Amino acid sequence: MSEVRDYVIGIDTGGTYTDAVLLDYNTRNVIEFSKTLTTHDNLARGITTALKNLRINNADNIRLVGVSSTLATNSIAEGKERKAGLILIGYDRDLITTYDLAAKFPTRHWANFKGGHTSQGLEQESLDRRGIKQWVQRNADKFDALAISAYFSPLNPLHEEQALAVIRQTCTLPAVLGHHLSTRLDSIKRATTACLNASLVAVMQEFIEAMREALVDRGIQAPLMVVKGDGSLISDAEAILRPVETVLSGPAASAIGGRFLSGSKNALVVDVGGTTTDLALIEGLKVTLSDEGARVGMFETAVKAARIRTAAMGGDSRIVIDTDGDTRVGPERVVPLSRLAAMFPRVKTEIAALGKKRELDRRISDLEYWFLNRDNSSQLTTADNTRSQQLTAILRDGPLSLTVILKKLNIYHPLQLGADDLIRKGLIEKATLTPTDLLHATGGMDTWCTDTARRALAYACKLFSLNPESFAKQTLGQLVAAMVREAVIFLVRRSDEGRLPGQIEDAWGRWFLNQAIGDSSPYLAVSLSSRFPITGIGAPAEIFVKRMADQLRASFILPDYAPVANAVGAVAGSIIVEKEAIVYIREKNGAKIYFVQIDGENKSFTKEESACEYAIQTVLRLAKEGAVAAGADEPQTMTETRIEGHLKRHIARGIGNPRL
Repeated sequence: MSEVRDYVIGIDTGGTYTDAVLLDYNTRNVIEFSKTLTTHDNLARGITTALKNLRINNADNIRLVGVSSTLATNSIAEGKERKAGLILIGYDRDLITTYDLAAKFPTRHWANFKGGHTSQGLEQESLDRRGIKQWVQRNADKFDALAISAYFSPLNPLHEEQALAVIRQTCTLPAVLGHHLSTRLDSIKRATTACLNASLVAVMQEFIEAMREALVDRGIQAPLMVVKGDGSLISDAEAILRPVETVLSGPAASAIGGRFLSGSKNALVVDVGGTTTDLALIEGLKVTLSDEGARVGMFETAVKAARIRTAAMGGDSRIVIDTDGDTRVGPERVVPLSRLAAMFPRVKTEIAALGKKRELDRRISDLEYWFLNRDNSSQLTTADNTRSQQLTAILRDGPLSLTVILKKLNIYHPLQLGADDLIRKGLIEKATLTPTDLLHATGGMDTWCTDTARRALAYACKLFSLNPESFAKQTLGQLVAAMVREAVIFLVRRSDEGRLPGQIEDAWGRWFLNQAIGDSSPYLAVSLSSRFPITGIGAPAEIFVKRMADQLRASFILPDYAPVANAVGAVAGSIIVEKEAIVYIREKNGAKIYFVQIDGENKSFTKEESACEYAIQTVLRLAKEGAVAAGADEPQTMTETRIEGHLKRHIARGIGNPRL
């Protein structure tokens, strides 16, 4: 690698693994890759390890680094984002109270002030500057940042900008304006998006700084870019300003990587990970985008994102066997026993010895291990209850089976441990039987301890009088059937999303689908056939997605480097800069005036044609200039027009590959 080449590095932090790839940008060939376990308490540490595992002989040849990260999504889901205060301007307080719309806000600290504009961009009330100043003075010490969202600010952002001026005169907190993040008229989603963005700025800044340090440590001076939720790339500086746009970054990168590696013009991309299975659709070489904003947990945002369907099932999903021998897979994620035994040899010894236990003493809890997450152990405090302190004390020397834990603490049921909060925070993790273990036991995988997987499967089946081979086959088949069900819903709703629910709810629908998958009826055959090929990515894709494609009578594509497709997607996306002009009508004395709103600036016209022509030409120029400034190489531009009631939206996009 001594000659001058154009190499790029892609990095993806997933729920289980952090992947890194070294890619030749000109030939599009993957030179090498590395996988390491994700360090959830500090994502940058795992990324540093993944980078060190890449053999980079000449760092000067690295022209670009792209990263897709679960940081924004996980910070929101786990409640680790910073505290933000939300200032609403001109919202209808009675409406918020009547419909409990405040529950949609990601903060309890919000206040509504007089002001805002109408649907014609006219001021409905003067801005209550004094009220805003007093509220900020009283509450500034409670927040790390502030968000401002004014009614109809996409048409007239004046009050948001005036409120920002008041805040800057009053305190030093960073503040985010709603109209900078979204031009959608949905005032609740816009406020939610602004508030989430404000709460994530400091978190993303710390992550980017750690990333930069990791690159400097390897002698890499290349630009750093981050994957957005729609699969496009933004600079690290832009990611700090607009971190909320990186929500769903990981699933978007998987779709881009699947498209890049397979070369398919149209395909259903199925990414099977340890925690989730993500589905995305490629149409005409483009990842389809959701008409709705990205949803994170309970919060609905105005963030543009790839159309992704995520199911809580994967290789590390917990397998639960009830007293009747019926099996359920997921949604809880646990550590596979085969992996735990590879980490702690004592666990391997203990599971090997289970066969010698007296039949009366055997419990399914013998196969459930609890252990401290060493990465998060510093968060344990004396404020935890007595039982929590006792539990963490006995786990300090390593994993223990739930049977042993209950016996040591002299209790009869896991609920008595009161450990829900410790588990939710990731301070304590669980390990038990998973699909990954079944694959190890049946010869489909050999990454971890195969012997432990086989013994654990045999022990569980003996407890419930099941045949290990049949149990493994049926349980893995159950997982594949669930994936088929998710694919059917995802594909069908693509063309009829407005009328069809997100689940197959009625008995007839479930029967037809189950018959198509299981073919159990002696009288009627039902078949399904996907019109799109299916591209499988992720470590177990060759096993699960192949069987899924067979049941959907679809051609199956397993691209080279499928296990690290997400990391490839982190650097294979395009830079896309979008600019939008809103044309709306204001009537005065019987005459119509056409206003064009672009980036907070208004211009008026007496003729609609003139207004629209100005809008299109201006956003085309701004989109191209913005793409060049963002690092795109010779960007192409395109426009589209959308009509929303009395509004016309003229949207221009500047699209180009990253400039190395």
